[in-house]
Amino acid sequence: MRSEIVLCIGSRNPVKVKGVVEAFSKYYVIREVRSKQVETGIPRQPIGLNIIIEGARRRAKLCMHENCDFGVGVEAGFVLFDDQPFDVEVAYIYTRSGEYSIGFSPSFPVPLRFYEGIVKGEYRELEEAVEKFFKVEGVGDREGFIGLLTKRICDRWVLSYYATLMALVKFINKELYS
Repeated sequence: MRSEIVLCIGSRNPVKVKGVVEAFSKYYVIREVRSKQVETGIPRQPIGLNIIIEGARRRAKLCMHENCDFGVGVEAGFVLFDDQPFDVEVAYIYTRSGEYSIGFSPSFPVPLRFYEGIVKGEYRELEEAVEKFFKVEGVGDREGFIGLLTKRICDRWVLSYYATLMALVKFINKELYS
């Protein structure tokens, strides 16, 4: 029998919320979802795995409430490999009892022109660069850059889903991780 939970999410971004809810619903009965906009204090465009993880951790902790069974933070950012930027999402799950787990999404290469524009301060974040280049608005709350790059074969919520699913591994296999 699946446990009934209250799920708290440190974002109001509809694609992040959808990805988190879809992943949790595979293993739990979700009685209630509470999404909350939180201020993490990290840059709008995190660069480096440690900063991305810290952003996700802060989102998870800041959304926790005494009625939450799980607090979840999802943060996207850039990691560099051979000077090539890759976009990755990190999900950080925090439980009422203080346990936590981290998961990562698939990642994809980011065009250097977008990365360099962000580093030089021309854009505040990837979404802004993408919207100006593709002449679209609100892409981060819909299909995301990955949706544009894959011609809608993979939308952004799927990245949040897989990051969350990977973080859930520790909780759905407690006997292996205790």
